[in-house]
Amino acid sequence: MACWKKNSQRKIKRYKKKSVIYPDKIEKEIVPIQSFNPDERIKCGGCNESFGLSSNELKIHCNLCCQFFHCKIAGKCDGENCKIIGSNGQIHRASYCYDCSGLISKTRILCKDCLLDTHLEKKI
Repeated sequence: MACWKKNSQRKIKRYKKKSVIYPDKIEKEIVPIQSFNPDERIKCGGCNESFGLSSNELKIHCNLCCQFFHCKIAGKCDGENCKIIGSNGQIHRASYCYDCSGLISKTRILCKDCLLDTHLEKKI
């Protein structure tokens, strides 16, 4: 039995480090790009009617409730939080439906988030 030997007399096992070979080039799987079928139908969030993608009835995608609309469209928000400036300097604004817009007037349309921000700024 080896349990009575001193530590200096015991053999210490040393393990060799295994060399790992990685492939030179990792082949990536090519994922096919999904294309829409023109016969697909989408349900409108306002009137719950379904319409085809090829009919060009789709007007907006609401930024707050994440539904497609072809009716009950409030428009694009004029708030600073909903403005995105592209790389070419073009300004894009988020679109909203009637239910998600907080203020609709002749001059401005604000979403609920931008409306709360403007009220908070006025109080401060």
